[in-house]
Amino acid sequence: MTVPWLTRLIDSERSWAVLMGTSRHTPASGLSAIPQADSSIDDLATALSGAWGLFEKERVLKIVDPSSTDEVLSTLDHMAGSAPDVVLFYYVGHGMDSSGEESGRRELFLALTGSVDNGTEAVRTGLPVSSVLSRLHCLRAKQTVVVLDCCFASRALDSPGAGNMHLLCATDRVKPARYQLTDRHTGFTGSLLRLFENGIPDGPEYLDLHTVFQHLSVVLPTTRNATPQDANGKLPRPHQRTSDHHGRLALVRNPAYGTALTPEGLAARSEFALRVNELGRDPLVDPGDQRMWLAHAAELFAKIAADTASLRQGDG
Repeated sequence: MTVPWLTRLIDSERSWAVLMGTSRHTPASGLSAIPQADSSIDDLATALSGAWGLFEKERVLKIVDPSSTDEVLSTLDHMAGSAPDVVLFYYVGHGMDSSGEESGRRELFLALTGSVDNGTEAVRTGLPVSSVLSRLHCLRAKQTVVVLDCCFASRALDSPGAGNMHLLCATDRVKPARYQLTDRHTGFTGSLLRLFENGIPDGPEYLDLHTVFQHLSVVLPTTRNATPQDANGKLPRPHQRTSDHHGRLALVRNPAYGTALTPEGLAARSEFALRVNELGRDPLVDPGDQRMWLAHAAELFAKIAADTASLRQGDG
């Protein structure tokens, strides 16, 4: 019998979530509108503070279509001096690459409404992710979580300010994110919200960050991107950086907890096992990882078969 590690729950009276998103841009920006950003923020706020969430509603702050760096950083300053337990920062929108800038800096910049996606202009008009991380560090929260749903998101992992934080990124350092999975959500945030809404039947009572990452690592690269321009494409693999036991922090309860042996639970478990098996047969996956995924799929299928047989015997 495997003894699970203890899950860390947030202190809801001393924890904050700051949800930022940019959905619209000026015509000269070179950036397309992302209407899903608004609804992704609204629905994530509801998930974090609703029936299954662990945050207080009044401590979930939304920054929609910010026009200046100060608008974002001043919101973070709002909790300065409050000795926060957990601070969650989430961004959905365009991530801009500064590689065209003359100094040669390779940094991730978060797009504001007036940002221009063009080398030096990106540096001048965007919000450096390093500034966000630095300001978060100054808050001295016991634990800081950063979730980035944007292109080049994993470039934040290289920032010196990322130390001692838990970062969850929708894509790697060079790939774009996918924004048009549905009319309401981006690909990454939509998958995250479905996890929060549906839960994991054979999962723990609370969905900790480690469990969230493991689940998304299977679901995202086995979900097809529903854009006409990329009909056969799939969503990017997520990436994370963590330290010590920060991955044991939970943000929401698991709504499917205790349903592993129900018909709905068995069906969800089977669907997940099929996705794990698909990863094991993906030629783009490293051969060593292929073997790992196939072995894990075999374990999942064997457990589902044993549980199903046990239920049938009980009915008899």
